[in-house]
Amino acid sequence: MIKSVLRSPKRRGFTLIELLVVISIIGVLVALLLPAVQSAREAARRAQCVNNLKQMTLAAHNYHDANGTFPMGDLPGREWQSLKMKRQNFGHFVALTAFFEQGTIFNCLNTNIMLYECQNSTVSGLGVSMLWCPSDGTIAQLKYPGASGDGWDDSPIPMTYSSYGGNLGPLVYNWDDARLGQMRGMFAHVGNSSLGGLGSHPPVSIASVTDGTTNTIMYGEHAHGRISAGDQDAMYGVNWWSSGDYGDTTFSSMFPPNYFANEIVADTQFPMMQPRQGNWSMNTGSLHPGGANFAFADGSVRYIKNSVQSWNAKNITYTGGVYNTNGQSGVFQALSTRNGGEVISAGDY
Repeated sequence: MIKSVLRSPKRRGFTLIELLVVISIIGVLVALLLPAVQSAREAARRAQCVNNLKQMTLAAHNYHDANGTFPMGDLPGREWQSLKMKRQNFGHFVALTAFFEQGTIFNCLNTNIMLYECQNSTVSGLGVSMLWCPSDGTIAQLKYPGASGDGWDDSPIPMTYSSYGGNLGPLVYNWDDARLGQMRGMFAHVGNSSLGGLGSHPPVSIASVTDGTTNTIMYGEHAHGRISAGDQDAMYGVNWWSSGDYGDTTFSSMFPPNYFANEIVADTQFPMMQPRQGNWSMNTGSLHPGGANFAFADGSVRYIKNSVQSWNAKNITYTGGVYNTNGQSGVFQALSTRNGGEVISAGDY
């Protein structure tokens, strides 16, 4: 008798071609999914940036309610030994600390002497997370420990940084310029005749925003990571959060957002167009794609694209501190003036 032999079914694995096809499909799916994940993360970071700008604008209005004006951009201060007046002191963000739940920082400040003296060095070294855009690189971890010779009394000044700045307007004048009062932004150095200053710029109030709060930029992005990219000196030397100096926590609208590809272009293609700092560090910009967030004086925050209509800065001359715009105007520049008399609709930008 012949016995039948039961054989198990033949086992079959993946061929090399099939395995490669599966890996290719997975790779395509990951490639399709990754931009969506990155886009979602950037959307979340941009939303947090919008919230930061809203909070600082709300704080500025609370300051206005308490003091009758918005904060000064910069102001003179006194040395602690001689009590002589110096041109610089703390900036508008320091003035706002009591109004965005950072009263501890404000209580550390000795207002009888200027900020950049040893007794006030604690203030500059304290980090304020509301001033950090989540897309702005490593700004949250960035801290300059200070070095001898930093302060007005040569004391080390530890420092943290800001991703944002206040609007100076399109044309900027120095603290000792007779035309200081002609600036049309929301912030500027107030000037001081005892320092040889010829002009003055009183703090801005709601009543002086005659273009309307809806059409006037108050704060905007001034990304530290963009300004300091590839420049070790700029990494620690600009965007001091406690400073009101031009180019630190204030910006000009001379150029539209993210106008320059890099600092070399800013320095070589244009003459110096600012009385302090440079075209690069005075420019607005962000690490969001295609534009930057701006807070308006009515408390709204809007995203302004890099392509916003702007005057042609190459047709503007700046000689001996005197600007000649040659009759030009631009939407971005109009949005940065509080009393320019321009008529702008939402569709313009």
